[in-house]
Amino acid sequence: MRKLPDEHTQTLESYLVTITRPEVRSGVAKKQAQRKPAKRPAPSKPPKAAKAKPAADDNYVPFPDRFKAWWNGTELPQDKDAAIHTKQGPPLPAAKADAAEDIPTAAPIADSEWLDRIRARIWGEDFALPGGDGVIMNMAKAVDLKAGDHAGDILPGCLGPGRALADAFKTPVTCFFPPSDIERYASAQQTDFNMSVLDPEEPDFGTRVFDKLFCREVLCFLPRRENFLTKAAAGLRGGGNFVFNDVVMMNDAEDCAAVKTWRAAEPVKPIMNTMAEYTEQLTTARLETKSTANVSKSYVALVEADWRRLMESLETDPLPPEGVDALMEEGRRWQARIAALKTGQIAIVRFVTSLRTIRSLSGPA
Repeated sequence: MRKLPDEHTQTLESYLVTITRPEVRSGVAKKQAQRKPAKRPAPSKPPKAAKAKPAADDNYVPFPDRFKAWWNGTELPQDKDAAIHTKQGPPLPAAKADAAEDIPTAAPIADSEWLDRIRARIWGEDFALPGGDGVIMNMAKAVDLKAGDHAGDILPGCLGPGRALADAFKTPVTCFFPPSDIERYASAQQTDFNMSVLDPEEPDFGTRVFDKLFCREVLCFLPRRENFLTKAAAGLRGGGNFVFNDVVMMNDAEDCAAVKTWRAAEPVKPIMNTMAEYTEQLTTARLETKSTANVSKSYVALVEADWRRLMESLETDPLPPEGVDALMEEGRRWQARIAALKTGQIAIVRFVTSLRTIRSLSGPA
C-alpha cells in the first residue's frame, strides 16, 4: 500500500476531525437538503383515444339505400332502434297504403324544372311515362300505321313518343300539348313533326284531319270525358283509329284503401270509368271498340324496371336536395299507383277503336 507524505496525512486528519463535529454535520445536511432537486411528478399517461365506431353505428344510411328500402317497402336494420338521417334530404315517409287512416294528402308540387329532369332520368330523355318509345310503337302497330298517315299524339307530356313515330314510320305527327307546355317545346318544330295547343276542357282536333290518334293514361284526369271522345272522333278521317290506354275501375275500386291512397297522391284527382261506362261513351262518340286488353301486368313491370334502373344510378350520380324533393314527389305518386294496380281493383286497359262511318252505321246494304 502506498504511504502518503506527512503533510498530506496531517491535512486529511484535520479535515476528518472537522466534519465529524455535530454542528458541522447538521450544516452539511441542511445544504444537501437545499441542493436536493425536487422530485419530478411521474408523467401522466395520455388519455386513451375513444375507439372509432364503425360507419354503420352512427345511424347514417346513404340516401340511395334509404330510397331503395322505402320504394320496396322493406325495413332498414337501424329503423328498429334509432331514427335514420340522411345528408341528401328529409326523412322518407313510411310506405303504407293498407289502412284508410294512412291515406296521405297530396304532396306540394316540386320545382317543375327538377320534375322534368327526374322524369327524364326515370323514363328516358324526352319521355314522361314508362316504357320509352316501345309503348307508342306497339300502339301504332296495333292499327297498322303506315307511311303517309297523319298521326296525332294527345298530351304525351314530352316529345319522345311523337318523334319516335315520325322517325320510324316516316309519317307526319302532331303532338297536342296544353297551353302551359307549348312554349317549352316551340323550338322543336321540324318537318313532319308539329305541335298544337289543346285545351283539355274544350279540345279541338279539327275535322277529318287524322288517320290515327294516340293517347296514354290521361283520359281519367280530364274533365268532360264524353265530350273529349266525341271531339277525338270528329278529328278522325273515315275508318281512322283512336288508340288509348286508360285507368279503368274494376269491381269495388272506390272502397279500396290503396286506390284512395293513389287518388290522394295525384296532383289532379282521377275519375275512373268502368268498362261498361266506357263502352257506352265510345258508342255515343261513334267509336267502335275493336279490341281491349288489360296491360296492367306489363305496365307494372315497365315501371318497376325503370325505377330500379334509377335507384342503381343514384349510387354513382347522386342528387342535390332540390332534386331529392322532386324525386320523392314522383316516387310517392308512382309507388301509390303501382300499389293500387296490384290490388286488381283498377287496371290499365288498352282500347283500340275505329270511327264508325255512315255506311257502317246504316248496316249492310
